[in-house]
Amino acid sequence: MLQSIQLLLMLCAIRKSDRRPVSAYHMVKEQGPFQCPECGDPVVLKTGHNRINHFAHEHPLATHYSENESDEHRKCKMEIFEALCKLPNVRGAELERPMGANRPDIFAYINGTPVAIEVQLSNLSVETIMQRTIEYHRKGIYVLWLLPWVETLDRSRYMPRSWEKWLHAAYFGRVYYWLRDLEVVSYSFEPHLRTIPKKIWHAENGKQMIAGGYSRRSKNHRTAVRGRTLNLANDFVPKQRYWWKGNGIKVPDAKLFMHEPLHP
Repeated sequence: MLQSIQLLLMLCAIRKSDRRPVSAYHMVKEQGPFQCPECGDPVVLKTGHNRINHFAHEHPLATHYSENESDEHRKCKMEIFEALCKLPNVRGAELERPMGANRPDIFAYINGTPVAIEVQLSNLSVETIMQRTIEYHRKGIYVLWLLPWVETLDRSRYMPRSWEKWLHAAYFGRVYYWLRDLEVVSYSFEPHLRTIPKKIWHAENGKQMIAGGYSRRSKNHRTAVRGRTLNLANDFVPKQRYWWKGNGIKVPDAKLFMHEPLHP
């Protein structure tokens, strides 16, 4: 029983007094009571010096909408959200806004474009990402999938996960990685060539044998080529992505938030 109980942490809730969605970042406990925007159960505001303000269910159960998320994930969302709230070209910024089957980490109108920002630290399945992308397309919302930057991207070889490969195909040959605040860096995945060393030996009959001495394309690794560092509020534009299939990957019709021109 204890293993089934999870502590649900969220950054947004509904204020009961006026039924408005509110952010934990802007609230104090005296402005409650609050309730979960998904299930309607009571939630309490948690504050402290060492943790980001958040709401938690009074009676947490495993059946609630969200699963546990790390402090790193919450920190990332809050940095982006706080930075967006300071800009004149951004309005209506919200954290974890319920949108039917989807609940993006951040939603905002950026230069008049409805944008859902999804920050992923977990290993999602390609099917899940496709489902969410399709749902955003149906609602007329442009989605930006972000991953946190890791230093392995700048090494000589990188092994992208299956959903990174999918994002690379969907975003016309680039993946976006979050650095800090609104700073995002784009990477393209190029073939990684593995050198097969040349070997020379003599067979039992004395004949000289030669093998190797060429380069072979790696099946699993890629060379991650670093592109521009971008500002997601100023350098990104809405783009309609039409259905595409190739190299074993299927990309549905999608509305994407990405940078222009179409080069890294």
